[in-house]
Order: sequence, then structure tokens, then C-alpha cells
Amino acid sequence: MNERIRVSQNFYLDEFVDPFTYFNESDNGLSKMDPRTFDLAQLLRTKKGSSISINNWWGMYLKLLAEGKTIKQIIRLIENSRAVNKWSGYRPPHCRIGAKASKHRKGEAIDPKGDQNELFKIVKASIKEFYRFGLRRLENPKITSGWLHMDISSSKHKAGFVRVVNLSSHAFDISINEK
Repeated sequence: MNERIRVSQNFYLDEFVDPFTYFNESDNGLSKMDPRTFDLAQLLRTKKGSSISINNWWGMYLKLLAEGKTIKQIIRLIENSRAVNKWSGYRPPHCRIGAKASKHRKGEAIDPKGDQNELFKIVKASIKEFYRFGLRRLENPKITSGWLHMDISSSKHKAGFVRVVNLSSHAFDISINEK
């Protein structure tokens, strides 16, 4: 399979799922992702005014395919590579990254790459719009480096607020009515 599956104006499905899921699910993993994550990524990219990355393994896949590798070999090589992102959207059961209860495992979270402080400011400046598209939680940019965790989890959600979580229990909320 050399054709990518478009899920929004600027994003493809492979940017949201890992290669194992992409090549082993009948729908390439489309049903593993909540479509609101596509909308959040697109809104962030539109607000930023330039490209953002989530997973970026597709280029390595094409290179390895051209070298004659099998899909099974390609998946193993990509999963073992530190040079490409593959767990920044959906995370299958065999993925060892993150918590077992992570919203990534339900297809309800993405980790767009970039300056986490810049991405956080973009989201905060348009919090009402992001909320309307389903955003319910962010990770505090002080605990991330090179990405901003965004998810649509409604657990412990307070209506009208986006929760900003930390490694500790010191989370705080941003009102969608803040200026």
C-alpha cells in the first residue's frame, strides 16, 4: 500500500496510528481513532499557520519498501527506530510507552510535535474553539519536551473547562470563557 489515507485537509491516517495497526487492521486503524482528534490536529495546524507533525514513520516505510523489505520487517524496523515517531496517536496493546490507562490506547489522544510552549499558547488563545472540537485535557508544557499532549477524555471533566494535567496531582483548569 503506497497511497496514504487523508483524514483532514492537512493530515493522513498514518500520522495518527502506528504501522502495526495501519497494516494489520482491515480499515488501517481508522476505527481505532476518535475522529475528533483529526479535527483538533487540523485546528492546531490552521491556527499555527504552518505544518505540525504527530507520527512521521511513513517516509521510513516507503524507503524500506523500496529496499524490498517485507511489511513484517518494516513494522519491526520502524517500531525499533528512535528516528521516527510512531506512538504519538493511537497506541496498540503491545506498545510500552505511556500508562496502561492512557487515552492514546483508546484513540482519544495525540501528541503534536513542536515547541510545547508555543503550541500551548496557540491552544489557550483559542480555547473555546478547541473545546468545541472536543479538547478536554492538555499536559502542562512544563512536563513535556517537544510535544503537547491533547486529549478528548471526559473523565473528571468539568463542563466549560479544559484540564491541564501535571505529573503530580496539581492540575488546573482553563475556562473556555477566559480571554
